[in-house]
Amino acid sequence: MAVAVPPPPSNASEFTKPGCQSRCGNLEIPYPFGIGLNCSRNSYFNINCNASFNPPKPYLLYPSRYDNYKFTYYEVVNISETQIYVKNSKEQQSMACYGKRFDNKTQNSTIYMNFLDSPYTLSDANQVTSIGCDDLAMVQQNPIKASSGGGCWSYCDFQNPFGFGSCPGIGCCWNSICKGDILIVELSDMHSYWRRGSKFFPCSFAFIGMIGDYDKFNFSLSHLSDSTTFLKTYNQEFMGMPFVLDWRIMDYNCTDAPNSTDYACGKNSYCIDMDTKLGGYHCRCKKGYEGNPYLGCNDINECEISNHCVSIGICTNTPGSYNCLCPNGYHGDGNKYGIGCIPVQLSHNKLAIELEKATDNFNQSRILGQGGQGTVYKGMLSEGKIVAIKKIQVN
Repeated sequence: MAVAVPPPPSNASEFTKPGCQSRCGNLEIPYPFGIGLNCSRNSYFNINCNASFNPPKPYLLYPSRYDNYKFTYYEVVNISETQIYVKNSKEQQSMACYGKRFDNKTQNSTIYMNFLDSPYTLSDANQVTSIGCDDLAMVQQNPIKASSGGGCWSYCDFQNPFGFGSCPGIGCCWNSICKGDILIVELSDMHSYWRRGSKFFPCSFAFIGMIGDYDKFNFSLSHLSDSTTFLKTYNQEFMGMPFVLDWRIMDYNCTDAPNSTDYACGKNSYCIDMDTKLGGYHCRCKKGYEGNPYLGCNDINECEISNHCVSIGICTNTPGSYNCLCPNGYHGDGNKYGIGCIPVQLSHNKLAIELEKATDNFNQSRILGQGGQGTVYKGMLSEGKIVAIKKIQVN
């Protein structure tokens, strides 16, 4: 299954607190995330770099307030300006297997994720995928409101141990989820709903992951006969898929945040509200600035990169912007998308003075040629350009 994970930021040294480790393995770790003591904004943004792997792997250590502050380890795949891509095979998986009479579960696990009172929420870039025959994956995102959620049925219209399933299609379905703090996914047997005497296959599975190219995934229905075979065969197909968390700076919105003592936005940056319902904010560099907005943004010297000045224009860098000027002898705004630079038209008297100066008062040593209508002189303009100047003979 192909997924597009955004690339990490470049110039890592500008994105990490001074003196802090900027990379774990192949991943840049931008502030407010950080590796080590005093390198992140707070404990929620701590990244543990596990050097026992080659290359080392970064892990987000999430302390859940609702599970006695037990730490859950999520392997970090990528960090963007607003999202963090993580994976944890146990947290992402729900499973149900039934005994021979299909009236009791011999194996049962539920997806339960709780990010309440943390800077993380589940993104709507995720989906729940259910695999099985005659099974319902029930998605609940607010335990108080039973109606808040969704789900999908995975269905097989015949029992064929040599057949194949596909996503979405035979034995597989998927459904997107909403943004939220909590996610619960449970599997329920639905064979009686279809008026069948028994289930076709005893096991079913559900996974959460970012929306990807599931159309290319096929599996053998016979592998639904036991959990060990299925997970061993297809675990990488699904558990290699990260899920997406939206992250934010907590507690305030942009109306109140600038007045707080722990305002997160650095110099030359501004505040953006993340979500009016969930609260929190992000920081962005102002136009004309670049860098990490949580550490402070630096001026971009537009004169050293592409700009809108005409070729003869003079570029002058200013804080957050730049100006285009015209050289002597020209007027205009110097902008290739504006007036540009137009030669100044000299008055008759000024032109005569300029011509005398260029030819050293029409010195005979400057004569290039003579004719019936006048004399041609070699002249040098004020900017050093050599020209031929013809003085008309008036009878």
